[in-house]
Amino acid sequence: MRLEDLALRLQAVEAKLATLTGTTIDTDAPATIEELDQRLSAVEAQVDQMIAEKTQSHIDAIVAAPAEDAPVSVEDVVALSASADHEQAAAVVAAVVQAQVDAEPVEHEEVADIVAAAVNAVVTADPEVVVDADAITQVIVNAVGEMPAPTPEVEDDAAAAVADVIAAATGVEEIDPEVHDDIMAAVTAPADPELDAIQARLEVVESKVDSLLGK
Repeated sequence: MRLEDLALRLQAVEAKLATLTGTTIDTDAPATIEELDQRLSAVEAQVDQMIAEKTQSHIDAIVAAPAEDAPVSVEDVVALSASADHEQAAAVVAAVVQAQVDAEPVEHEEVADIVAAAVNAVVTADPEVVVDADAITQVIVNAVGEMPAPTPEVEDDAAAAVADVIAAATGVEEIDPEVHDDIMAAVTAPADPELDAIQARLEVVESKVDSLLGK
């Protein structure tokens, strides 16, 4: 009886996801614990992906928006974060996102992408990492280092913007010179041509799929 009840609940969730994504689902209920586990794992992965996409979309919008005129609220981003249920970490996430809401829009696309990656690193980090100043600094620097290097003309702007994110995340007015050096090294790290090419192709595909979905 319990297996059947859980299977029905899972089917209801699958149906809701299908409505959201415009996909089809298996109309047969899971008949075994193994099948129930497999389908639940697939749902969990799909939900995590949808949350990640929505979170990144919110952050991108905030970074690009005029000061104090973001199209989404700080609370919306915090609610999607890994720290949503951790009071101290949630406060850090809120401070980082609020700093972007209050800031002027980042006009250069390369810099905006780097800033969004830095903010997203905080939003998606585990709460235990978020509340550890050294750990969250390293997470931000690592995330920036994975981004394509910007053109030399905007390297300083990108590094300064990342420094602001780290300052907001760690609650300091100014970051240490050593951290500045780490940021600049991450910002200017040589790009991976193969990954850059794949990223460019993926962005084209994402845009086309979103267009087909009417986004």
